[in-house]
Amino acid sequence: MPMRRFARVVAGRRGKWAAIASWVVLLAVFGPLGGNLADRTDDDTQAFLPRNAESTEVLRLLDREFPSGDTTNGLIVYERRGGLIAADRTKIARDAQRVQRAIPVVGRVVPGARSRDGSVALTAFQVPDDNERLDDWGKDVRRIVGNGAGGLNVYVTGNLGFTTDAAEIFSSIDARLLLATVTLVLLLLGAIYRSPIIAVIPIVVVGVAYGLAQGLIYLYAETGATVSTNATSILVVLMFGVGTDYCLLLVSRYREELRLHEDKHEAMQRAMRRSGPAILASGLTVALSMLVLLVAETGSIHSLGPVAAIGVLCVLLAGLTLLPALLTIAGRRGFWPRQGLVAFDPAGHAVAHEGLWRRFGGRVLRRPGWALGATTLLFAAGGLGLLAYKEDYSTTTFFKKPTESVDGFRVLERAFPAGTLAPSTAVIRRAGGRVTPRDLRAAAARLSAVPGVAAAVPTGQRSRDGTMATLDVILRGDPYRASGLDVVPRLRAAVRDVAPGVSGLIGGGSAVQYDFDESTARDLKLIVPIALAVIAVILGLLLQAVVAPLVLIATVIASFFGTLGMSLLFIRYVVGDPGVDNSLPTFAFIFLVALGIDYTIFLMSRVREEARRHGTREGTLRALSATGPVITSAGIILAGTFSVLMTLPVTFTFDLGFLVALGILLDTFVVRTIMVPAALELIGDRIWWPSTARGGGRVLREEPEPAPEPA
Repeated sequence: MPMRRFARVVAGRRGKWAAIASWVVLLAVFGPLGGNLADRTDDDTQAFLPRNAESTEVLRLLDREFPSGDTTNGLIVYERRGGLIAADRTKIARDAQRVQRAIPVVGRVVPGARSRDGSVALTAFQVPDDNERLDDWGKDVRRIVGNGAGGLNVYVTGNLGFTTDAAEIFSSIDARLLLATVTLVLLLLGAIYRSPIIAVIPIVVVGVAYGLAQGLIYLYAETGATVSTNATSILVVLMFGVGTDYCLLLVSRYREELRLHEDKHEAMQRAMRRSGPAILASGLTVALSMLVLLVAETGSIHSLGPVAAIGVLCVLLAGLTLLPALLTIAGRRGFWPRQGLVAFDPAGHAVAHEGLWRRFGGRVLRRPGWALGATTLLFAAGGLGLLAYKEDYSTTTFFKKPTESVDGFRVLERAFPAGTLAPSTAVIRRAGGRVTPRDLRAAAARLSAVPGVAAAVPTGQRSRDGTMATLDVILRGDPYRASGLDVVPRLRAAVRDVAPGVSGLIGGGSAVQYDFDESTARDLKLIVPIALAVIAVILGLLLQAVVAPLVLIATVIASFFGTLGMSLLFIRYVVGDPGVDNSLPTFAFIFLVALGIDYTIFLMSRVREEARRHGTREGTLRALSATGPVITSAGIILAGTFSVLMTLPVTFTFDLGFLVALGILLDTFVVRTIMVPAALELIGDRIWWPSTARGGGRVLREEPEPAPEPA
């Protein structure tokens, strides 16, 4: 068998050293490349949008046809309670001149637009939309204008201000996430094993795999593919969560085999033969599920797929090669100071052990209908929380901590139309000729007549050939709330046919978010069935069955919808957020399904193994007894690693971390320990159709019970 030969290599007396040497070489080659990955990430707006979206077309036209290219706005808000004074107006004018000289402003800085009560003034300007330099320009502007003094408050906001605040929050985020994740995993492993060596080995294995993955992702980015900061940040949590799961499964099986076999090499080889297929199936399932994201049109979702798949495959390779080599070298001494747990004692190990999980499983199997009904009712009740689903991208809720850009926006929206924060861009073009002032006036009139629009103002920007010009469309309300997004289709309809030969496109601001929403909704409908089909096929091959994968997929779907509903209730009514990013269900689905299926594979592969010798019912109890501690430990660690995302002061990562952590815990303590065993008991040996409980290619025929012998 391939796994038997493979186990002899990586856990052999010489092979274990060769495996370690190979990883040293890989890390020496690819590790230095990974250090440059941060310089290759691309968070440009165009990289996040679908290629065929109207706002993407606007960005392409601005970049290709306009001398100024694509631009983004900066806003300086001045506020004095009771009204601005002469000294304030002097400062505003002076600041405008200094900003004009300090950074590459497109056009001119327009200072001093004042509110009706005279307490707020607004200075607006445009800069090139260069993600690599926006942060530095924002810091320069804040250094020039200061924070105000003597009762004058000054804020730098707009896209420039938000980018600067985001850059500050996300600076060194990978390092902080890595440190927090490693610390948490190390503490949990230490508490589980109470053995320092066994607790450190998984950290080393995943750390080495992470170094290799970073190098490979850098090479992937060098091919021209988009790699976002979000993807590289989530990679840390994903790899440590998944990698630790694989380590727990192999360590648990190795510990069993050390009791049965005196030679540590033989024990590891048998552990690899028993748990290796489950680890391989689990890793391939997660990696292939992540690659399903390649069908997504939304750039931020599409780019996560290959990055996550590379990370999972690297940690899978390390789990099947480096991990067994290190554990074999450590041997029984690695479990110090609890070496008694792995002492050679085949006779003692053969005695049936009535552990907690077997007793718990016995209670579930005594009343399987009640157990399955109760868990189904739990998820159905949780699913009612989907009624609380509401999308929201408000600027005021993006960050989880106070920032200058948000404070400035709150002042701005009290004195000016809130849409001033991020105007949408209308590109007006004339077929076969130069666009005229009359064309722009007609387009502005049509746009201004759309309900929810405060103004449509020519920017003065024209294409090189003069056939196109732009207007800024300023909404009355927050451009990123649902009401602002609803205006976008009406804006596009208004300029679809301005005059004979004159038409327009709408991009920027609300239009970007609207197109993102549309493509994300489409992606979810496509990703869900493909991912479920991939998982069903892998489960079918692993379990040699058709019914079992269908039942397990049903539990996955129930768990996902129940978790999503519960999370929405928590986010809306406990945290108090007005809504969520509409990409949250897509990310949550792929993580919950791909990672939750790990525990299904761990449990069901052991049930399949035990059922061949003891039948389905006894096999289920034995599998629960053997894998219960592993799945529980793995679930707690995986949930813990994703909860690290909740420490970041960003609403989306907080929501994602909470949702995935809750889902993993429900999978661990409800689905795999109650729902699945109850379903197995109710269906019986038919769960393995078209094979039998003991394998083979036919349905098991139930034999009649033998008559009792006479007394």
